Amino acid sequence: MTPFFLEHQNYSLFVNYYPSNTEKCVLCIPAFAEEMNKSRRMVSQQARAWVEQGYSVVSFDLFGTGDSYGEFGEATWRIWLDNINELILWLKTKGYSQISLWSLRAGSLLALDFLNRTDEKFDRLIAWQPVLTGEQYVMQFLRLKAAASFMENNAPQIKTSEIKQRLIEGHTEEVAGYLLNPQLMVPMLELKCLQNDINNVGYFHVFEISLDEASTPTYQTQKWVDNLKQLNNHVSLEILNDIQFWASQEITESKKLISLTCQALDE
Repeated sequence: MTPFFLEHQNYSLFVNYYPSNTEKCVLCIPAFAEEMNKSRRMVSQQARAWVEQGYSVVSFDLFGTGDSYGEFGEATWRIWLDNINELILWLKTKGYSQISLWSLRAGSLLALDFLNRTDEKFDRLIAWQPVLTGEQYVMQFLRLKAAASFMENNAPQIKTSEIKQRLIEGHTEEVAGYLLNPQLMVPMLELKCLQNDINNVGYFHVFEISLDEASTPTYQTQKWVDNLKQLNNHVSLEILNDIQFWASQEITESKKLISLTCQALDE
């Protein structure tokens, strides 16, 4: 693995590059906020497994996150979309002709929005526990601030809807230690990816970890997969019963997920 900074005119992005002697590369679109931090071990382990399988892998920190340039509160949705484009341009300079996207959680919102905006063709989209409705996800995140206000004895109680409205009006809000830029959060709120007509991806591989022994997909994921199939896309959906590593208190891993993801790319 080779870490480096990819220089841009206005900023630099921290990149982890896992090279293999191949024309195939997977670009990781990370999860959001603390879920990104909880997923780092899994990203590293999956990347190394793919290298052994004959794929190169690139993971990176979006602008304002991790070791990349900028503060989280400076990040916008447009900048994050540009980050993906910058990495793809760099991959092409390295000779990669078969590029796949690998999205984690809310990274799927970013990946799908990017796919809708670009003419680039991609070999695959590998989606781990995809978030497909921006408003539902953002509202869950904003509840952290509302819940904190209820726990403070003398603090005014804040409703989640009030925080959302302040963001829409252009105000910056701090939630769980993250300064939220309206130009980042409002586009997320507006995204609904359940019925996107995506025609520039060869194969979709969707994975969900269920806490239910029956291992059934969430309603939104099943609806999205059904819609992709109706549009004649090649789609696989795997549901497994294992720990939800992005939400656990401790840093954990799912070897089952890594194994199933490697098998999917053998198809």
